[in-house]
Amino acid sequence: MTLLSPTTPAKLVVMRRTLRIVAPIALTLTLAGCPMQNSNGNSDNDIRNGESYVSPPVADIRRDGNHLRGESSLYLLQHAHNPMDWYPWGEEALARAVAEDKPIFLSIGYSSCHWCHVMEHEVFEHDEVAEFMNAHFICIKVDREERPDLDSLYMDAVQTMTGRGGWPMSVFLTPDLKPFHGGTYFPRDHFMQLVQQVSEVYRTRREDIEQQADQVVARVTNAPPLNLGGADPQLSGEMLAQAVSRGTENFDAVNGGFQQRQKFPTPVKWRFLLHDYRRRGDAELGAMIEHTLAAMQGGGIQDHVGGGFHRYTVDHRWTVPHFEKMLYDNGQLAGLFIEGGIVLDRPDFTATGLEVLDFLLRDMCSPEGAFYSSYDADSGGEEGTYYIWSLDEIVAAVGETDGATLAEVLGVDEKGNFEQSGKSVLTRRTDLQKIADRGGRSLAEVSGLFDRYRTRLQEVRAERTPPGLDRKVITSWNGLTIAALAQGYAVTGERHYLDGARRAADYLLRAHRRADDTLWRASNEGTVTGEGILDDYAFLADGLLELYQVSGEARYLTAARELIDHARDDFQREDGPGFYMASSRAHTPLGRTVDYFDSVIPSGNAIMFRDLVKLAAITGETVYLDEARNGLTGWSDLLNRGGLELAGWLDAVACVIGPYYDVVIAGEPDDESTRLLTRAFLSRLPASAVLSRVPAGGADPGLVALAPALAEKKVLAGRATAYVCEFGTCQAPTADAGVMMDQVLRGWVR
Repeated sequence: MTLLSPTTPAKLVVMRRTLRIVAPIALTLTLAGCPMQNSNGNSDNDIRNGESYVSPPVADIRRDGNHLRGESSLYLLQHAHNPMDWYPWGEEALARAVAEDKPIFLSIGYSSCHWCHVMEHEVFEHDEVAEFMNAHFICIKVDREERPDLDSLYMDAVQTMTGRGGWPMSVFLTPDLKPFHGGTYFPRDHFMQLVQQVSEVYRTRREDIEQQADQVVARVTNAPPLNLGGADPQLSGEMLAQAVSRGTENFDAVNGGFQQRQKFPTPVKWRFLLHDYRRRGDAELGAMIEHTLAAMQGGGIQDHVGGGFHRYTVDHRWTVPHFEKMLYDNGQLAGLFIEGGIVLDRPDFTATGLEVLDFLLRDMCSPEGAFYSSYDADSGGEEGTYYIWSLDEIVAAVGETDGATLAEVLGVDEKGNFEQSGKSVLTRRTDLQKIADRGGRSLAEVSGLFDRYRTRLQEVRAERTPPGLDRKVITSWNGLTIAALAQGYAVTGERHYLDGARRAADYLLRAHRRADDTLWRASNEGTVTGEGILDDYAFLADGLLELYQVSGEARYLTAARELIDHARDDFQREDGPGFYMASSRAHTPLGRTVDYFDSVIPSGNAIMFRDLVKLAAITGETVYLDEARNGLTGWSDLLNRGGLELAGWLDAVACVIGPYYDVVIAGEPDDESTRLLTRAFLSRLPASAVLSRVPAGGADPGLVALAPALAEKKVLAGRATAYVCEFGTCQAPTADAGVMMDQVLRGWVR
């Protein structure tokens, strides 16, 4: 199956380890050994619009399609001609379950998921499976990328019942949408045995089903039964230091990353650690980060030929990936490598981050400028075949003279490293000096081979069957990418990164935002779908705030503030600190839940709190800072216990603790002194400050109304002037870039 997270199951593991509140529940109902019974064919009618409904014969469904055939989601369309009578999540399917009093089989996955494809081919495409399921269950398919709220809710249920999770997710629900049994991938024989048992138990032991469902619901819908704020709630540097210490203890000193059998990049954790290194300058922590980024950069998790990173590796050496390429990974990793290169003085890291952005702009960008969600793990029905190479293929591509040496540079030999295939995932971590010595060549010559032949390798690979591209545009993941593009422009000044960020932002604000400031979750080929969740508001607002800083365009600050203000109203919890995952207008089967922990992306709560701090700094309106401080303080006990599983939250805590500065540069945009100050700030990507720019004479009344902190900041003595302030307390204005950066880094090391 496709794993849930690097510490599967992440939420359960961290809760058991640090909170001691959750473990897989002891189920009162077991299915093993229950008598199996064949379908009697008497339960396949429902009442819909006053008429009985009978699923068509499986041959007709396979030919004409099921209820998914009109959907826009690529994942749902991939199942539209299964013989199973799949429905999308919606009123029609849910009403049918109630009318027939049938259990629901809910299958959740996503288009680039390898094991989702495997289960489709091995299970859902078979007529015997479809005939039984169509008669005894209401079968519903959900694209987790379109409905992350449903995915999160029922994944919590599966983890609660089994102690693990992943995709494809398979959950059995009562007609009132309560989960009572679940799992992930099932082979066909196992699946058939299971569904026959579920059907029998549902018919003969309904009270047990209901009791178990109630038990699961009680567990997954309750907030953690502890005082989230603790006896003496407060935010402190010790909270951050404790999390860093735990991360250090779990560091893999040999391979980089954390001590895991499988390696996930977890950029949210490494970004927090990088920011902590910038605060304290701990050399050991800096070495950890550098080792990890180098391991990812040289490993097979990076696509060295085409660019971008795969989702994770199945081994502990970062060699053989699970070949999906996800926008959320690449958006975050681009930013991590760009900033890491600046902080660690590793231009090669920054170059890697920029190459990721180039890949996204070239291969994952829509004509309108938005970014697509993912590339499939499979190519032509087989995993990884697009990306792997044999020694002979390398030699054939570049010729006898350099082929064998290039293969050695890329870690390719006759044995191979991919599933006894004789082919290899490319890496770039061999000792080039040793290769040069063995071949009697210069180090410079060997070092230049890959760059010399990369285009040729791209041409050869382009002749293979490519992996599928899911052209879904997801609001939150685009927000992550907009932020990374803005940072790419900040450190290089190259306009195509700024243009890419603008185009994506403008598309989302035009196509994904309604007139009332609510957001759509996603769009497919221009068709919008799904209510936006907290992540969509928080991540897009964060991207817009980054774009505002590098572009100086107030319209992006305006849009960010509107989104943040809307989320403050529509997602605010009534019974505690923070925000719900789903909006007040969303249909949530078991009530609105809170996404407590970071995963492969930060929690929406974490980014929302950080947005509040940034907005407070830029505007000078401390109500936002107070909300962030009070909200995070309300979670202080959880933050003390959660460690790096709450890295995104802790990054927001660091901003609240400070020092955190707002910098205003007053000067005409084309003036050289203005450019020098602006470039000095942006090129360092300071984690300690945000930037605004105003004309030489100061901000106009409209901009001051939007951001009162900009008032009365203007050029002094005829030269562009920088004002470095901390929530209303300003240091001496300066026209000197070096002095400005000393002020910006006061209380920080880098």
